[in-house]
Amino acid sequence: MPKFMKQSVIALLATTCLIASPAQAQSKKELAAQNTALAERLSRLESRMLTGDPAAERLMARIDSLEAAQRTLRGELERVAFERDGLKGEVMKLRTELQIIQDMAGRMRVHLDAVDLIAEEQTRPVPIRTGPVTMGPTTPLDPLGGAPTFGQRPLVIGQVQPAAPAMPSNDVTQLGQRGKRLLSEGDFAGAQTSLKQYLQFNPDAPDFGEMNFYLGESYYVRRAYADAADAYITSMKRDPRGVKAPDAMVRLAGALRELGKTQDSCATLASLPRQYPDASPTVLDKAKLEAARAGC
Repeated sequence: MPKFMKQSVIALLATTCLIASPAQAQSKKELAAQNTALAERLSRLESRMLTGDPAAERLMARIDSLEAAQRTLRGELERVAFERDGLKGEVMKLRTELQIIQDMAGRMRVHLDAVDLIAEEQTRPVPIRTGPVTMGPTTPLDPLGGAPTFGQRPLVIGQVQPAAPAMPSNDVTQLGQRGKRLLSEGDFAGAQTSLKQYLQFNPDAPDFGEMNFYLGESYYVRRAYADAADAYITSMKRDPRGVKAPDAMVRLAGALRELGKTQDSCATLASLPRQYPDASPTVLDKAKLEAARAGC
């Protein structure tokens, strides 16, 4: 038997003995003694095989077979380990792609919700105002009084009047509508800036609560969920019976869910029917969807 084969067989037998022996700590000296003893036994076995001992020949053949099986198993283990590492890489890649898709779906969902809200707002009938109508900076149109004037010139029916000079528009009062328009167009950063400026310059505006709701939407789509929750809460506090109050409560639940406060989110959704018993079917459907997302 070649020398390298003897060494392999000795190592194989040593491993077998270690597996068969009780699990305990062994010193290097003890292992060396066992290897020496195994080498001597293998040498005697080889001598017997050379003399024609059939039992020794069978035993040596068995050892050769075990050594070949060991090499095959080692190669198989290396192949399986390589495939496992490759599969791990594929799983990590798929996980990253799935996260990207989920993020895109979340942003698209919020964007579509914002578009729906703006469309709903635009289709709502405008209430008809009654009372005196202001024409110009200070001149009221009194139905029971005389003809209105632009400056000092009377308005004569049937006579073509020269065009009055255009009054400069108050841009501050238009910031809210501009913010809503930018929100529907997907310019969330611009919408956020316009809405914040509107609320800053118009703290007593009648639509202060509604505009806070849209400000919350601009925060939500940019994943600033804590700021979004504050804006929704401000919207409900300022205008608890406003047209956007039920929507604000549902969106508040979504922001709380994103912040990891699932119990608070579910509690908020549970109070919606009691707080707003006349909420529209659209709002109720959104609440059901949000409850499913939160696992309520």
